[in-house]
Amino acid sequence: MAISNAFWAYGTKLQIGDGATSENFADIAELTDVNPPAMTKDSIEVTNYGSPDRFREYIAGLKDGGSLSAEGNWLPNNATQDENTGLLESFNDDSNHNWKLVLPDGLGTLSMTGHINAFTPTTPLAMQAKLAFSIKISGKPLFV
Repeated sequence: MAISNAFWAYGTKLQIGDGATSENFADIAELTDVNPPAMTKDSIEVTNYGSPDRFREYIAGLKDGGSLSAEGNWLPNNATQDENTGLLESFNDDSNHNWKLVLPDGLGTLSMTGHINAFTPTTPLAMQAKLAFSIKISGKPLFV
C-alpha cells in the first residue's frame, strides 16, 4: 500500500527583501492563505498549408511568471504591512522587490522578483479585518 508524500502547508512563510546589498528578508505577518504563481507559456501558431492531417501546429513562445496571491489578517500598524516599511509601502513605491515563498520542513523555497499590483483590505462586521494582495512576478521564479 502506497503512502502519500503530500505535505501540510502549516508553517509556510512569504518573505519580502529589504533591497540592501546583503539582503535581509522579513516574514509577512499573520498570513492565512498563500497561492504560488501559476506560470503560463504562450503558444505561437505555425499552421501552414502543409500541416499534417489539417491540424493546427504550435511552438512554445514567451513564458510568464504569473502572480502570487495571499490573504491574511489585516494589521495596518505592523511593520510588514504598514505604509512605512510594509506591503502598503511596497504597493505605493511602484518598484519590484525580491520575495521568497518558504515551504515548511525544508521542502524548498520559491524565490521571485515582482511588485504588488493589488492591495485589498476589508473590514467585515462579523469577523476580523482581512487583507488580500497579489504580486505580479517579473522574470523567472526559481525553486531551490
